Amino acid sequence: MTSDPLQSQQSDPPLDLELSRGDDPRVIEEQTHEEYTDHVVPFSARLSKAPILGSWSSIASAMAFVYYGALAATLVGIEQALIGVTLTCVSYAVLGGLGTVKAIRTGLNSTLMSRELFGVSGAAICPLIITLGTAFYAVFEGSVMAAALQTYFGVGDIRVWYAVVVVGTLPLMLGGMRTWLGLLNGVSMPIYFFGVLAAVLVAGSRFGWDGRWDLFDHPTAAGTGLPGWLTIFVLYMGVWIVLPEIQDSARMAEPKDTKFHASVTFGILFWLVAYLFNAIAGILIVALAYGQPGVEPTEIGAVQGVIASLGVVGLIVIVVSQVRINTANFYYMSISAERFVSHFTTKNLSRRAWVLLGSAVVLIVMFTDIFSYLATALAWMGCLLASWMGIQLVGWWLDRGKDVEFRPERLKNVAPGFYLWVGSTALGILLVETPGHFPTASALAPLITFTVAAAGYIAMRLINATAHAPNRPDRIRDQVADLWNTRIRCHRCKLSYAAIEMDTGADDTIILCLKCQSLGRIAKPVSQPPSTVRK
Repeated sequence: MTSDPLQSQQSDPPLDLELSRGDDPRVIEEQTHEEYTDHVVPFSARLSKAPILGSWSSIASAMAFVYYGALAATLVGIEQALIGVTLTCVSYAVLGGLGTVKAIRTGLNSTLMSRELFGVSGAAICPLIITLGTAFYAVFEGSVMAAALQTYFGVGDIRVWYAVVVVGTLPLMLGGMRTWLGLLNGVSMPIYFFGVLAAVLVAGSRFGWDGRWDLFDHPTAAGTGLPGWLTIFVLYMGVWIVLPEIQDSARMAEPKDTKFHASVTFGILFWLVAYLFNAIAGILIVALAYGQPGVEPTEIGAVQGVIASLGVVGLIVIVVSQVRINTANFYYMSISAERFVSHFTTKNLSRRAWVLLGSAVVLIVMFTDIFSYLATALAWMGCLLASWMGIQLVGWWLDRGKDVEFRPERLKNVAPGFYLWVGSTALGILLVETPGHFPTASALAPLITFTVAAAGYIAMRLINATAHAPNRPDRIRDQVADLWNTRIRCHRCKLSYAAIEMDTGADDTIILCLKCQSLGRIAKPVSQPPSTVRK
């Protein structure tokens, strides 16, 4: 085989690689909608600042965060609530910043980065958690929009409004970061921000600035014996699902924008808007508009306060906010569902098909009255994600400066970290469900889960219990010098992907892309010799 300038001067013996520099047009067409769900995002496919910032900004408009502000003040009083939310913003900025840098550098989503912790099949817990979590929030936000519509128009069964919301917003949920999701959310962000601000000002003007501050004078969480700010910090751990979502978004960003995204898009400025601004708005709207129909510190009280203040303009603000947040919910739910299923079968749906199926599931779950089990769901979710993040953060710290291994043939199917995740999560959920026996530990369940998972993973690494399989030759990386800019044709799917994700199959001769490597664990092996693949 003649030497190729794209290859380094290695010889042992050389693999039969079909190399190219430019992107495969078929890959570009496919990944425009599939969002590199099962692949590394190459530098040529990265997006500029605006689409990333615009897409992620939708998270800030979750009405759940407005409600959390009023809820937090009810639990521990306004002062302690705001201290807890501020500390939450700082912690999210630190954790989000770490995930941002890692994702941009590697081009890996949260699932692929977790393979080195939990194993290839063990990492399936990651997209499963995101799928369930985002579906839960899609149900919550959709239910809030339906309640707002019913409140404003004053007619119709709430179940009819559920259907109107899901069917009416479905077309907007099909977009992705590589199409028009960023543009939609970037343009609509001012409507939400200034709409909520206007609701506060108008509520004070219409109903008086004295307000019902006594609503927050009798904290209901005092019985736990915990400082109020700590109670709220733990409460917001239930929303840690946004941390793996940061990784799924940041992987699309250009390396030159790392500092901007770590400090702005996913950094402290974002969290001050998403959590602190919304929390203050929720407290003010409920206190100022209290006494109007339905306005109280409940799941939809803040929403009804916006409508009571602004009327039809308030309804528009609510609809815009819910469309914004649910475009994000359905985006993360669809890519995560696709990743989860791909771990276990060669048959899968497209990302857009998962959006359609997810919409049907969300509508069905809406009929179960999500508000009746909201607190329990948040507590369980906090434990699930605290364990995951504890293990991931320790793994990043121990492996700092090293490349992340994500290729299936080089990792165990299920690693010890997976069993640690199951055990620590089970402990957290047990504490959540036994407040009568362990009141303080129950209130701190997510934080305890995080600590146990992190300490447990340190112990595992000390005895060398990792996800890595026995060493085998890395022939592609030895043979190709420029792993990010070189494309290699896969022998199974016949498409060309960045060399950074390519690997040989179990027989060490067949060349496979990352998706086909994963499929190779559950599909028939490629039997044709490499010589028949080259043109």
